Amino acid sequence: MGVIGTGLIADFAHLPAYREAGATVVAVADVVESRAARMANKYDVAQVYTDYRRLLERKDIEAVSVCVPNYLHAPIVLDALAAGKHVLVEKPMAMNLAEAKAMEVAAERAGRILMVGFNSRFRPDVVKLRRLIQAGKFGDLYFAETGYIRRRGYPSGWFTVKAESGGGPVVDIGIHVMDFTRYLVGSPLPVSVVATTQNKFGACPVEDGTWESSDVREGLRDGKVFDVEDFATAWIRFDNGLVMTLTTAWTANVPRDRVYSNLLGSLAGASIDSYHPIHKRSEGGADVELLDVYTEEAGMVCDMAIPYRNVVTHCAEIRHFLGVIEGSEAPIMTARDGVVMQAILDAVYQSADQHREVAVVV
Repeated sequence: MGVIGTGLIADFAHLPAYREAGATVVAVADVVESRAARMANKYDVAQVYTDYRRLLERKDIEAVSVCVPNYLHAPIVLDALAAGKHVLVEKPMAMNLAEAKAMEVAAERAGRILMVGFNSRFRPDVVKLRRLIQAGKFGDLYFAETGYIRRRGYPSGWFTVKAESGGGPVVDIGIHVMDFTRYLVGSPLPVSVVATTQNKFGACPVEDGTWESSDVREGLRDGKVFDVEDFATAWIRFDNGLVMTLTTAWTANVPRDRVYSNLLGSLAGASIDSYHPIHKRSEGGADVELLDVYTEEAGMVCDMAIPYRNVVTHCAEIRHFLGVIEGSEAPIMTARDGVVMQAILDAVYQSADQHREVAVVV
C-alpha cells in the first residue's frame, strides 16, 4: 500500500487501519516532507516522497489511499489509476460531477477498483438496520429525515476555503448521513433538490469550537479564510418516490451535537440517533447501544430495541477495501456511489445559489 497525503485523516484513520488489517504501507507522500517523515516514523513506513508521482512509479505498490484536500482528489486519482493502482479516495469524490465522472470512467478503463471513503456504511446500527430493510421488514420506505449537526465544531484551513474544499458542512459531514441513509433505502437515484445554505457564524472564536487542518496546526497558513456555508438544509426527491431531508451545520445553537437518520416505511420505522441520551443496557460489563425500530406485531403497535456495539468504521472500511482487491468480498460502495453523491452535492449548491428547485442528472 501507499498513502498520498499524511494529514489528519491519514493519521487517525488510514495508516492505523492498514496496520490493524495487516497490510504493509511501504511509502507515503506529502508536499510537506517533515509531516510525511513524522507519519512514516510513527507507522514504520520505509519510504517518504514529496512528489506522489514517484510513489506511483513503484511496482510493489498495488493500491493507494488518497488523503489530500478535495480539490486535489481528481488529478491524483486519475494519475493513480493510470499507474495501475487500486484507489480508496476520501469523500467527497471530487469538486464537481464532471470530475467524478472522469474518475469513474478512468477506473473502468484501467480495470481497477475505485472506492470512495463512505465509512459510515460500516456503522453497526446501519449494518443491522439494512439487514432488516433487505428482509422486507419495513415495507415501502417513503421518507427519510437525516442530519449531522454540531453545536460548535468547525475546522480551519482548506476546509473553509471554497476553492479547495468545494463547500462547508454539506461536503464535510452532511455527505456522511446522506450517503448512509441513501444506502439504507436501496440506493435510489436523485431526481431533484431544493436547498438553502447560510453563513451566520463563520470562524467564530469559541472555546473548544474549532479543530485545525494540518497546515494550520503546523503554521503553514493562518486559517482565517471562511467563504463556505456553516449551515444547510435540503429536500431531495428520488426516482422511487422517496423523499430525504438533510440538515447539517458546523455551528448551530442546539442542545448538543447530533447525527441522526429517521426512516418511515409502510410496515415499520426506525431511528438512528447518535447523540440523544441513548438508553443502554450492560452486557458482560460493556455498554450496548440500541437501535430503535417502531412496528406492529400481532395487531399491536410495538417498539424494538436492537443491541449493538460500536466499531471503528475506518478500520472496517479499510478491511473491506482490501477484501475487494483480493476478490474475497463484493464491494458495498463503488465509484458510481461517489458519482451519485457528487451529483447531489452539486445540486444542493446550485439550488441554494439560484433559490429554486433544480433537476439532478447523474
